[in-house]
Order: sequence, then C-alpha cells, then structure tokens
Amino acid sequence: MKKKVFIGLTYGDPAGVGPEILGKVLKSWEYNSTPYVIGAKDYNFKPGHPSKLTGEHSYKYLKESAKLAINKKINVLITGPVSKEMINMTYTGFRGQTDELAKLCKMNPDDVIMLFVANDLRLALFTRHMPLKDVATKITQKRLNKFLIILNKELKKWFKIKNPKIAILGFNPHASENSLFGNEEEKIIIPVIKKLQKSGLTVFGPLSPDATLAKAGQDFLSKKKQKYDAYVSFYHDQGLPMFKAVAGLNGTNVTLGLPFLRASVDHGTAFDIAGKNIASPNGLKSTIKFVEDVLKK
Repeated sequence: MKKKVFIGLTYGDPAGVGPEILGKVLKSWEYNSTPYVIGAKDYNFKPGHPSKLTGEHSYKYLKESAKLAINKKINVLITGPVSKEMINMTYTGFRGQTDELAKLCKMNPDDVIMLFVANDLRLALFTRHMPLKDVATKITQKRLNKFLIILNKELKKWFKIKNPKIAILGFNPHASENSLFGNEEEKIIIPVIKKLQKSGLTVFGPLSPDATLAKAGQDFLSKKKQKYDAYVSFYHDQGLPMFKAVAGLNGTNVTLGLPFLRASVDHGTAFDIAGKNIASPNGLKSTIKFVEDVLKK
C-alpha cells in the first residue's frame, strides 16, 4: 500500500471480548495500515455482563464508524462483535451490523451481501438473520437475479477475479431431485441461472448442498484450490456450519455492496470468557490481514 491507509476498528459490545482482542492487537500492531479506533471506553463496563447500555454503546460505535467511512475518513471498516439482543433493547428491529450499515448508507439491505472468506473459500448468504420458515418467501426470481449480479460485480471489484465462477446451492435437500422435495429449484432458481448464463455470467447449479459443501470443506482442509470462486447458500445455517468448522478463526465476514469495504471477525461476543484474558486475537488478526491483502490488489 503506497498511500497511508486508515483502518477503522470498533470495539463491538464493550462487555464482550471485543475490547480485549482489540487491545491485544493494538499493543503489538504489525501491519502497514494505521489503526483508527472508534468508540472510546468512556464507561467502566464489566466484562461478561451485557446490558441495555452496552447495546446502546455498541450501536453508537457502529453508527459513528459508518459516518467516518462514508466521509472517507477511514479507508476500510472492521467491526467488533455485537449482541443483537442487547441492541434490540433500545433499537427494536436491529437484525445485524450488515443490514444496519446498509441503512446507515441509505441503501436497501437487499443490495448488500454477507460473504464469508477464508483463503479462496468464499460463501455468500442469500438471506441472513431471519426465521427459517420465512426463507422460502424471500426466494424470488427478481431477488435472486439481482443478488447474483451484485455478487459477480463485487467479486470482480474486490478480489480481482476476471470471470467469477459462482456455485448456487439448491434450497431443498439434494437440490430437490427434480421437484421431489420442493419446487423452488424448478420454478425460481433454474430459470434465473439459465437467464444469467445467457447474459455471460459463469453461474452453476442448483447443486446438492451436502455434497457440494462437503467437497468445498475437504478441499479447504487439504489446501486444494476451490472448484468455484464463491458458493451461494440460501440461508444462514445451510452453509455456515461447514465454513466455520473448517475456517475457525481464519474466517472473515465481509459486506459486499457498500460504498466502502467492511469486514468483521467471524465470531461472537463470547460473554462467557470476557475479562478472563483468554480470548484469542487471531480472528481479528486474520481480518486485518485480509483487508490489507484486498487493498493491495
């Protein structure tokens, strides 16, 4: 990085492990960028004791960080882990930092994508934090078409992949086996894939989720190149169990589609170990390394 780069870093929930892991990383900063910490520790919060107040502060940090990124005071944003439950005590309807950042940028949350990255293993979520019973209602040809176009564009922009190969998992078990276990594949997913293939996008599917993700996980563990540049999971717990199992603290949560690059650690607040000085900073270190590598491209 030739020019000076400022990485914005938030504490997340001040009662969680966010302040601890951030403190450990700042103590021995070993990166080319300059840290810009957002959220002064102006209260003596007790680690492991989240409350309405810690939720209010974690939301305040997020809002302040978005403003800094929008105004280009920071080049990239890394957010600490927050508690949706604590934030909802004051800000009802909060569904996660990804959706909230979109709103703070005056964007439709459907126009941003949650992407999990570990080396060349990339998993995009079509839906995020919602009841499983509601997921099927969100799968429409219009939304899927838009999602895949944005994903293709953002993979080119940030990862410099000339022609991204995108694998779309089936929504139903075994991708429904010709509508044997549901018809979302036949009525919605396949028509969109065919349409986008004709327009020049390199998309594949719908693929059987279990076999496809199992192979992706095995290839990651054996350090074999992934067959696809990104996998699309239709709901939160369809693809993330595999990803988190193999990536561990090497995984990074990235938001695509914002006017700036945002990433976060791929773990939660860990209130149960907060304040015990045993929280590993490796997840944050991986995330910082990831954003620096992306900015070099």
